[in-house]
Amino acid sequence: MAGRGARHDVELVEDDEPTSDAAAPGPTADDPARVRRRRRRLSLGAAVLAVAVAGAVVAQGVVDRRERARVAAIAAQPGAVEPLAGPATVLWDAPAEHLEQVQVRTPGGLLVGLAHTAEGPVRAVALDARTGETAWQVELVDGADRRAPDLRGSVYAQSGSCTGGLSDEHLVVCLAHDGSAYVANDTWAEVAPTTTRLVVLDSRDGSVVADLSDTLVEGSTPTLTTFDDLVVLHADGAQDEEPSVRAIRVDGTAVWEVPVPASTGDAQTFATSVGDVLAVTTPTDLLLLDARGATVRSVPLDGHVLMGVGHGALYLSARPARDDDGTLLGPPPRTTVVRADGDVEVDGDVFGVGVDDGSVPGLVLTTGVDGQMQAWDRDGRALWSYDETSAWGAIVLDGRVHLTSGTELVALDARTGAELWRSDATSRSPVTDGRYLLALAAVPARGARSQLVALDPSDGSEVWRSPLPDGTDEVESQLHLLIAYGYDAGSDALHLAVLG
Repeated sequence: MAGRGARHDVELVEDDEPTSDAAAPGPTADDPARVRRRRRRLSLGAAVLAVAVAGAVVAQGVVDRRERARVAAIAAQPGAVEPLAGPATVLWDAPAEHLEQVQVRTPGGLLVGLAHTAEGPVRAVALDARTGETAWQVELVDGADRRAPDLRGSVYAQSGSCTGGLSDEHLVVCLAHDGSAYVANDTWAEVAPTTTRLVVLDSRDGSVVADLSDTLVEGSTPTLTTFDDLVVLHADGAQDEEPSVRAIRVDGTAVWEVPVPASTGDAQTFATSVGDVLAVTTPTDLLLLDARGATVRSVPLDGHVLMGVGHGALYLSARPARDDDGTLLGPPPRTTVVRADGDVEVDGDVFGVGVDDGSVPGLVLTTGVDGQMQAWDRDGRALWSYDETSAWGAIVLDGRVHLTSGTELVALDARTGAELWRSDATSRSPVTDGRYLLALAAVPARGARSQLVALDPSDGSEVWRSPLPDGTDEVESQLHLLIAYGYDAGSDALHLAVLG
């Protein structure tokens, strides 16, 4: 909080002493000139005090706006949750699969996606993020011509996906189909769809704004993403078509097309936006494309695999060979950090960072074969190492790295690795709303059920606790929702509770 404005002492003068002979006659108490002088002094003092108070109010307002903007920017990151007004309460609960059908959160507070099904129609659905109730649903594929899977295996519903990311924040792009997948004899197999639709929906009511199905390559099931207000599709060749990555506008106009090698086995083509470029991982290369489809850079994979994407970078790893008991046969793992402006190579496997406020630009965390964490700067120079970490998922806020050591939550100086504080309030990886670190409490208060604990990231002090549903064993973030997961023994199923 900003300090008070400077204090100004105001002297109220009751009389003016004569400067000449004491016997000289002076003005009386009711003299108009004296009254006017007194009023001027009082007015001046009040004006100075008012300016000081107003200045303090304005300064505090600026601080408050900056803090709200900082919190909002952090909460907008994919791994964060929306800011809490105070101790959390359960907004709604549902079976865990209830959220498997949604992929997009809209500015209007809806969760939009496709209800995966292996039989019958495929529908786009929208759930109210505050209540979990269905706001709307619309059928996209009737499923009448759906092919039956091999019933000897376990069937998995795969009905497509939806994505946002367009300049019109109310628009959602959905790729829906009537295909599915199954596992038979320990082999994964897919049932090809008979019908595939690509549509642009108005997320407010589910109405179809544009049907782009005619732009699809017949007989293919493409992957879908958005980039620079374009819809980006990839599909391996079908009907003598060469595989490519294509970009179209929401009205169906083709913008560019880039040929890519065909997928082979586990080597699939994957496209995602990373800052100002589109990263396309092919079986042979990582391509960085601009909004016109031109190749900014090409990075040969040479046996590397994509291990992570986030915070303006992609992380490629060369997996070391091991024998049957896990003994390392080759050199220890190394990670290539790929950014639009260049690459650096560092030791170890990338350590996941859920939220990073950018307070230490270019910071990279890795873990080696011995479990030791290492920190690297943007140029690949080693900064520090830390021995106690054991869990995935760090949070970087205000120049601090927050992570669990396995038994406690620890905060380290992101530039030096110096330990700043540790707390035994939780031993789980936290999530954040930009203000607090939120995690499942290690030990609830005596006689209490599971609890959510909020810690101040600056010093690790407890801010508040709130009860969680019985059986909660994890707290996570999904689509900016704060979710408590737990196993329900009665139904033998995993359930969730959305908190707010």
